[in-house]
Amino acid sequence: MYYFYINYPTFKDRTILIHYGDCGQCKKGNGMFDSGSNEKGFWAGPFKDLNQAEQSLHSLIRLFNHKPPTGNHSCCN
Repeated sequence: MYYFYINYPTFKDRTILIHYGDCGQCKKGNGMFDSGSNEKGFWAGPFKDLNQAEQSLHSLIRLFNHKPPTGNHSCCN
């Protein structure tokens, strides 16, 4: 399963990365501190494969009127 995190305050300035669910930063959408989504952002997912996560991320950022850089976290390689 794959996830990505959108940080509200910084999404225009930082790359939005897709994470594999078992990644230490993602922890199945719970984040490094096991707080999951909060007032500063949210984890989207789970997505069954990397392609689905990429399509969902690109669909979402079209709504922002800004195109932040995107990519895959090293856990996806």
